Amino acid sequence: MELLLTTERGIEEVAAQEVRELTRRSPVIDGGGRLLLRGEVEDILTLNYCSNSLHRVVLLLHRGEVQDLQDIYGAVRRLPFEEYISPGQTFAVRASRMGEHSFTSMDIARVAGQAVIDSYASARGVRLRVNLDTPEVVVRIELRQRLCYVGIDTTGESLHRRGYRVYQHPAPLKPSICHALVRIADWSAEEALLDPFCGSGTICIEAARYALRMPNQLRRDSFLFWNLGFLPLERFRELIRRFDARVLRQELKIRGCDISPKHVAGARMNAERAGVRVDFHTCDATRVPLDSDRIVTNLPYGLRMGSVRKIRRLYREFERNLSSGSWRRAVILTARPEFFSREPDRRIDIVYGRLPTAILVFEG
Repeated sequence: MELLLTTERGIEEVAAQEVRELTRRSPVIDGGGRLLLRGEVEDILTLNYCSNSLHRVVLLLHRGEVQDLQDIYGAVRRLPFEEYISPGQTFAVRASRMGEHSFTSMDIARVAGQAVIDSYASARGVRLRVNLDTPEVVVRIELRQRLCYVGIDTTGESLHRRGYRVYQHPAPLKPSICHALVRIADWSAEEALLDPFCGSGTICIEAARYALRMPNQLRRDSFLFWNLGFLPLERFRELIRRFDARVLRQELKIRGCDISPKHVAGARMNAERAGVRVDFHTCDATRVPLDSDRIVTNLPYGLRMGSVRKIRRLYREFERNLSSGSWRRAVILTARPEFFSREPDRRIDIVYGRLPTAILVFEG
């Protein structure tokens, strides 16, 4: 099987490393936020259930260049959807695009949807029913410039939605990015980790879940692959039991602090919901001793502070405190890398939403 794996643009290397660990297969990075994997049926469940860095697992049916909507219709029309969709099932097309085109994503979905219907009617003599709200099968189409991907979505709701956020921070960070920061820090469960701007606690929670080998989607049963009758679902249930049995029980040295008591209280609620124990407390990141094996944090971007002077002063005071601390590696995500006077030992540029940001890595 050819699988299209999606993730956040900029963390493809982290995602590829995790895929290798989970499947023992090597994916190929295929542009921003995309990986290709030639795998087996078990890999669909393994990645959906366990991956912390991926957003979606798509069974890839077609990858090729197109020029216009007619080409898209032709590419989709030639695919054997009768092998993947049962006659009584409903379907929908979800389309996205990147680049300059004379048509919209809605146009792609409309044309591709008709192509699926025509293909199925030709093969089975049955007109498939469309359900745009709660389809049983979702056909994914991604158009990147002229390169078109068509496949069957096995995931449903994006994997970055973990389900443990009962408290919402006003500027939340995707858990998949938090997991990548922990990976880049090269942190191990025997070491101490500190997030001095913890907000709602996502970095610390993701670190704990990673160390304890907790499946990403431990409480989720809404994967779209359960609707795909051509997959051996009984094998999936056995794999789930196997992964659940691997979860560790051990104390971790993970601390998170924030200047806002409200956020700290929310972080504790999120950690409890996630099933992990983290030491959260209130502190000022510019004054608290930054003594830990790894410092992993997401600095405020200043978008809500309303003053560049204030955010610059915060960065200057935090950097001064960081320089006086005792740590081995600091990994910092920020949209204001220019506010640091020290050059990082490594820099990884990512685009979070539409905001250019950078992961700065400092060696102690």
